[in-house]
Amino acid sequence: MTTKDLYELKHALHDLCKSVGAYQMLHLGRRDLIINAKSTSVDLVTEVDKDSEKKIIEFIHNNYPTHSILAEESGITDKESDYTWIIDPVDGTTNYAHGYPLFAISIGLKYLEEMIIGCIYMPALDEFYWSIKGEGAFVNEKQISVSTMPTLEKSIVATGFPYNKKTSPHNNLDYFSRICPLLGGVRRSGSACVDLVSLACGRIDGYFEMSLNPWDYLPGQLIVREAGGYCEVRYVREQYSIVCTNGRITDELRDQIEAVGTEDY
Repeated sequence: MTTKDLYELKHALHDLCKSVGAYQMLHLGRRDLIINAKSTSVDLVTEVDKDSEKKIIEFIHNNYPTHSILAEESGITDKESDYTWIIDPVDGTTNYAHGYPLFAISIGLKYLEEMIIGCIYMPALDEFYWSIKGEGAFVNEKQISVSTMPTLEKSIVATGFPYNKKTSPHNNLDYFSRICPLLGGVRRSGSACVDLVSLACGRIDGYFEMSLNPWDYLPGQLIVREAGGYCEVRYVREQYSIVCTNGRITDELRDQIEAVGTEDY
């Protein structure tokens, strides 16, 4: 795809996200949405997750029928294509199912092993974040950049915890306990996508989390990097651990993570 093609795609994805987001907002706060739990009793999926993903996949099938797809709810559709779509229809399902309005739609396109476009839409705030590789990062049509906060002591840093935190020793609690007292503030949104775009636009200064999947971070990772941020991802225990910063507090945050002495990040 040319850069022109990607800009045209961005406009189409904007319209798609607005449409899917409007559907999601209609059902926000319903107490009968939960279909079942997935990996644990608190790892939820709702009918809105399923229906939203169907709407997004229908767009791809209609416009890019030869492309592969990796989606949270339906898994891999391998067309042996150089292009792969990465989809999370509702990132922050637990929030959504409880009527808590921090959740996002995440859609990205990868060419070979490189993300070339990433879009994250937060329906409750009507904020559409997007990046085309090499073209910068934007919210709606306003260019964004990471913060200039120079030290961990004054920074706001976000994190999250895996769904199996009750039973797994790899639950991020040791890292959180060490790092939290050293910060200016800590945030826990319940959505990796929300945390990533919050970093990209300078609302927070760093973010770390473990036990992620590709749909949780790949579109947002591109947005952070195009906004001037640092984002490192490692494959650990068959899932992904991530450390992202504004580029200025990286060494401090990394030092504190490594001081815990385990290999989860």
